[in-house]
Amino acid sequence: MIKFLNKPLYLFIAIFLFSFLIRIPFIGQESINPDAVNWHYRCQQFANGLKYFQFEKTYPHYHPGVTLCYLMAFPTEIYKQITGQIYNIETYINFNILNTYSVVIFNSLLIALISILIKGNRGLIFSLLLNIEPFFYGNSRIIHLDTIVTLLLFIGILLLDKFFEEKRNIFLYLSSIAFSFAFLTKSVSIVFIVLALFSLLIFLKKDRLRYFSQFLVSTILAIFVLFPAMWVSPVETFTRIFKEADRVGVRTGHNQYFLNEFYDEDMNPGVWFYPIITLVKFSPLFQISLLIIFFSILISLEIHLKTHKFKLNKFLDFLDQNRQMILLLLFYGVYTLLIFYSSKKVDRYLLVLVPAVIYFISLKSSQLFNRTFLVLGFVNVVSIITFFPNLFYYYSPVLYSYTNVNKLVGQKTFGGGIFDLKNYLITKYGEKNLGFYDIKPMETVYPNSKVFDIRETSSSKVDIVILSINEKLPEKYQDKFQLIESYYLYDIPVYDIYLKK
Repeated sequence: MIKFLNKPLYLFIAIFLFSFLIRIPFIGQESINPDAVNWHYRCQQFANGLKYFQFEKTYPHYHPGVTLCYLMAFPTEIYKQITGQIYNIETYINFNILNTYSVVIFNSLLIALISILIKGNRGLIFSLLLNIEPFFYGNSRIIHLDTIVTLLLFIGILLLDKFFEEKRNIFLYLSSIAFSFAFLTKSVSIVFIVLALFSLLIFLKKDRLRYFSQFLVSTILAIFVLFPAMWVSPVETFTRIFKEADRVGVRTGHNQYFLNEFYDEDMNPGVWFYPIITLVKFSPLFQISLLIIFFSILISLEIHLKTHKFKLNKFLDFLDQNRQMILLLLFYGVYTLLIFYSSKKVDRYLLVLVPAVIYFISLKSSQLFNRTFLVLGFVNVVSIITFFPNLFYYYSPVLYSYTNVNKLVGQKTFGGGIFDLKNYLITKYGEKNLGFYDIKPMETVYPNSKVFDIRETSSSKVDIVILSINEKLPEKYQDKFQLIESYYLYDIPVYDIYLKK
């Protein structure tokens, strides 16, 4: 086993295969999240921009999501050429499966890469614990941005730390490329790029400006080369990214049911949202790890302050001796403050913190920790099996029941179980006109002409209204429709079904 761990290539292949294989069952068939529907369209726009040299069309969205577009556009175009298929309700699932495979393969490669950067048994422990964190696992097997950016950012930090350790330019450039890909995935990563530049000034004792300039130029160059929209209008594209990111990602909120109150897009659920999300959506292993990290930091600071009076040279030595932990605290501390400040609060934004927390625990190798986390890891595996394949309905066993969960944070369906729901409705009610708040998941697998947005459509055109469990009927529908039943997954009420009176 030790010989195996000392061979990075073998370890990389083994962890990649494990990470990939555990995500294969029902891949792309258990749910269709609304954002995935958008990204299918955007990847086609991106592919057309490349094919017809209309590079301005390769800017698909404010995120900007370029990495995901690369992952989806090429497999989609190849599949279209081979099969002659186009997107419709009969073929959508084929494209969804294909592109989910592409995302899962990429995520699995990134997990394996992180593991060999960490090295040895710690890299192995890291990959195992990361792969069995239920909320991370669920997000890592769908078409979305958050897992991709989470892994790319952590790789960028590890490579930067490796540069500090070995002072080899290759790690500086690779780090800048990882951060560039992260920025091209989600624009919030610009914060990590700024922090990387700041850390070069703090942790280097000489040639600071040279390495600072190399990193900055490499990052700008990588973003320019990898983003075709930059080739035709770089200033306009950069400006658009930041303007739209501020508008949608910071100032505009997100509908939430939180502590039995409804928060619309103009309301902020406040500072308690993410602590409660941590209690609801993350495993006991992750929750205990966070507590250990928090108290470890407090104890370390107390010991240092008691034993050392502040002197600049002593402080710089302290930074150097504890570089890796301080680097992680810098990056993830600033990110945490940013998401707490932002009006738009979404549970999956906490995913970025997961690798750092798991990494900290992978460094703890005492017998007590190993036994404790073996038990907690087993609990995670049981949770994944219990909620498989719709991990978006996972909640931490510390809350005991879904009733307790829903009192804290209203659960969103995010397109979970949409294929099962479709079959259930057709079997029981026939092919009727359906009404939803968010029509995207159902209209991809159900005749488009029979799926309506109830915010815009008269009640006379709709036969059945399906709402997520926490959604309320629009006022214009309330006198004409009544609740008939709820649709359940894992003994959890997921959708409410309303029929005309």
